[in-house]
Amino acid sequence: MIPLPEDIRLVFEDRPGYLYAQVTGPRDSHEITLAYWTAIAHEVRKRGAGKLMVFENLGDHEGGRDLPAVVDALIAMGLDRIQVAFVVGRVEQMAHMEHGEILALERGANGRVFGNSTVAEHWLRHGSH
Repeated sequence: MIPLPEDIRLVFEDRPGYLYAQVTGPRDSHEITLAYWTAIAHEVRKRGAGKLMVFENLGDHEGGRDLPAVVDALIAMGLDRIQVAFVVGRVEQMAHMEHGEILALERGANGRVFGNSTVAEHWLRHGSH
């Protein structure tokens, strides 16, 4: 498993009907993104979760973004087989994340990007499967 840097915090919580993961820290990068998603995928398998909400609130992204590579990695991790709600903690990141959502949907994943946890939870509980 790819280790998370010490300044990045990832916590998990079992919630009714889904696994909740929150990732926070002062920075982001391609490596950090892959590290936290690898840890999340491990936890999903360990807990047998069929639905997942990820709340990301990281600082500025260092280096280039390679959304197609990230989406391909998530699919390789098996996260395309569960329902994933991704909550963006910083509104200015929404356009990038929505682009990632489109790429994931084109590859057959069942995930959506949200600006708040309430709407994301509603979709997890009552949205598409």
